Amino acid sequence: MIQTDDDFKLILKTFENNQKIILTEIKKLPYRIRTESRTRSRAGSYKLTPRVKDLFKLIQTEIDRAITLLSKLNDQESLKLISHITTTKRSQLILTMMDTIFTALDKFDDQEIILEYFHISTQKLSEFILEED
Repeated sequence: MIQTDDDFKLILKTFENNQKIILTEIKKLPYRIRTESRTRSRAGSYKLTPRVKDLFKLIQTEIDRAITLLSKLNDQESLKLISHITTTKRSQLILTMMDTIFTALDKFDDQEIILEYFHISTQKLSEFILEED
């Protein structure tokens, strides 16, 4: 099924609304994202505060949604359902929104935790950036 401009605008509006929620939550959180009582859990990964866990889950949902959308855009382009220019413009909008979220995460002191948590997802997103070049 071809994604019309109106369909994409609705999808983009959802991304924008979720981005606002995420950015608002990021602003509310303190600079430290791990629990004070213990820095690492028994499994060796960092123990995050409950609010940070919820935030990271929401961000992960948006990343997954972005990856799915970017894949569908590439599929539609390869099937010649939409043009390369349309795919590029739409992909750039989505990637810019995701970049805004990741830039907002820079405020936290524990960058290694963020990198560890979103490592695989950011690799998948970067594949779409490389495809655009």
